[in-house]
Amino acid sequence: MSTDSPRLHPDIPEDAAVPRVPTWYVDRTAARERFGEAVDSFGPFLMRGDPPADELVAVLNELRPAQANRMLQQALDEGIASVRRPPRAFVQFFRQVDEIPLWLDWDKLDRGGRAILRTGPLGAVVLACYSLPLSYASPDGSKPLTASGRLVQRASRRLTETARFLVETCRPGGLRRGAAGFKITIRVRLMHAQVRRLLLQRKSWPYERWGLPVNQAYMAGTNVLFSSVLIEGLSKLGYEVPQAERDDIVQLWRYGGLLSGVDSKICAATEAEGLRLIRLIHAVMDPPDDDSRALVKALMEAPLELAKNPAQKAVAQRLVDLLYGLSRHLVGEDLANALAYPRTSWRHVTPLLRGMNMMMNSVERRVPESRDALYRFGLEAWERVIENGLAGIPAAFDFRKATVGDGGPTHAP
Repeated sequence: MSTDSPRLHPDIPEDAAVPRVPTWYVDRTAARERFGEAVDSFGPFLMRGDPPADELVAVLNELRPAQANRMLQQALDEGIASVRRPPRAFVQFFRQVDEIPLWLDWDKLDRGGRAILRTGPLGAVVLACYSLPLSYASPDGSKPLTASGRLVQRASRRLTETARFLVETCRPGGLRRGAAGFKITIRVRLMHAQVRRLLLQRKSWPYERWGLPVNQAYMAGTNVLFSSVLIEGLSKLGYEVPQAERDDIVQLWRYGGLLSGVDSKICAATEAEGLRLIRLIHAVMDPPDDDSRALVKALMEAPLELAKNPAQKAVAQRLVDLLYGLSRHLVGEDLANALAYPRTSWRHVTPLLRGMNMMMNSVERRVPESRDALYRFGLEAWERVIENGLAGIPAAFDFRKATVGDGGPTHAP
């Protein structure tokens, strides 16, 4: 143990003895042979949160709810300069948020967003069957989500909120100051900070063992699930994103990651960096545990949660079997078995799907105008999924709704 590290979090005493890395992060010999010194550089990020957001949430919780909501909404809508006598934590947080990196190119971000939305239902399938299972497979990374059984039971709602977050991020100008994607990103960041706060206040979160809840390492890993990992998953299903647009997608989520509080030192700047990061995470993490399996099961079987009658349940079960089959192809046999995937005959549909997507690629190359039609179709498809999933209850992304029961958070993004 060492006490010379920076303070982890406002709810951890300054004089607390904390390890440089979680206690599970030892004897990573095989990973070190593959990734070298990056293994040693990565470990400390498991013990780091998001200080500007953590400090702001601590202040917001001290204010009256109406006052806190009014100040936060005004800062999001009009900027921190419009807020009368804001607390220091407000100023520091929004000063960081309002910094525009020199490399930012808004046209690239718009092209990246259009490229993702153009994938429509296929993109949604890849996120559900590849990106998210890779995230949930991490035992310690999934603990903030599985600390409450009710989270597992609300998988369809959480998926829909994730879709809303993605669509608003990907709209033209979605991450510009004051746009819906920008506001949702900031609100999700504060929800993460609230989850950290509530878990640590419970004194039952073993940060020495698991690391800080919703830490930098897994914030960065989650971020690349929407860029490098999404691109790779599409390719596995026969859909090739043009090279120029691949970088556009990465830059969109690189900026989104910074707005989300990801440290620039671990926020992937290229597609290769994103893939290396996710593979490093899987090389150092322990095998999936029962919490990982429960979370992935809830994800895959979310269609059953929405079925209202026997006929709908029968259709939903076939869809679930299809999702399991596609996910087994995407994540690979070893991880699928570790996550206790059932074997379904639907895995044999993958070659047909690959062929259809390759034909789509060919049409896009020969008829460039088709991209506009595919973009409109894709956006409409995403919106239909969101409308059905929300069932008339808007996605609020309110950090105050992140509450903790005896087992842990009952709501988290």
